[in-house]
Amino acid sequence: MKTWQKAVFLIVLVGFIIASVTISFISMARAPFEFEYQTAAEGEYGIEGWVLFGFNGNTSTREVHIDFVRDADGNNPDESKPVSAVGKFTINTDEYVEIIYIGKDVKYIDETSFFYCKELKSIEVDEANEHFTSVDGVLYTKDMKKLILYPIRKAETSYAIPEGVERIAADAFYKNETLEEVKLPSTLKEIGDMAFFKCKNIGLVTLPDGLQKIGPDAFSYCQGMSPVMYIPDSVTEIGSFAFYSCSNLKEFYMGAESEEQITAGDSWLPKNIKKVAINVAPEAQYGKTREESLARINELTAEGGES
Repeated sequence: MKTWQKAVFLIVLVGFIIASVTISFISMARAPFEFEYQTAAEGEYGIEGWVLFGFNGNTSTREVHIDFVRDADGNNPDESKPVSAVGKFTINTDEYVEIIYIGKDVKYIDETSFFYCKELKSIEVDEANEHFTSVDGVLYTKDMKKLILYPIRKAETSYAIPEGVERIAADAFYKNETLEEVKLPSTLKEIGDMAFFKCKNIGLVTLPDGLQKIGPDAFSYCQGMSPVMYIPDSVTEIGSFAFYSCSNLKEFYMGAESEEQITAGDSWLPKNIKKVAINVAPEAQYGKTREESLARINELTAEGGES
């Protein structure tokens, strides 16, 4: 390496180290709780008020109360400043928070507000809140039409989403490794982006008639699913990589008569990430019925799962 090249390399290396240290100090210097007043909270017109937009957790913060503006440590609530909204990725990949309390004045919670809180066991909502509710620790909109978040540390292996729910929010079950079964309601119309991403132990998933949209990466890396998936003819949109690396899924029975009836994203079928010749995506078989898919599952089960 020439002298000038060494000099350039050292300058770049030193710059990188300085930038890394600076970012680390900024992160450490951030207050645990950050609030600001917004006139259009998170772009939701009609919502004006105080927003919790930043959270920097630590080992001592096991509970978060989102009700009033508080000091930087989350204490001393100011009841003259009720919190109206929670911003995007506010409590993001936190490793310590176990319970989140939502106050009565919160009107807007982004679907990513509590993204992948690794120790979260429950979300509780003030009964007087007109926009959100909690059912056994699971966060829903008040009208029970949208499931926003299923806490990752709920100690259940099976969960039945209530009838009336129409949308499962983005990231709602993200990386849940405890659940083995999720029963979807007959009222379901949409499964959000990455809703069941890396839920590796979930088995048979029955998509209901009436479902319309499956978002990108909705079931990516769900490697424990049954070998046959039936997609009802009501589904008109399947997002990119919706079933990516679902390595146990071997056959797709489609209720639609042809692929022209569905808007499908890139690589929605479950080709595995391993680049080997045998590991190719299965062909979607159109014009099938639910009964045919169940019969095929029984057939494969009788054969010991061999296709």
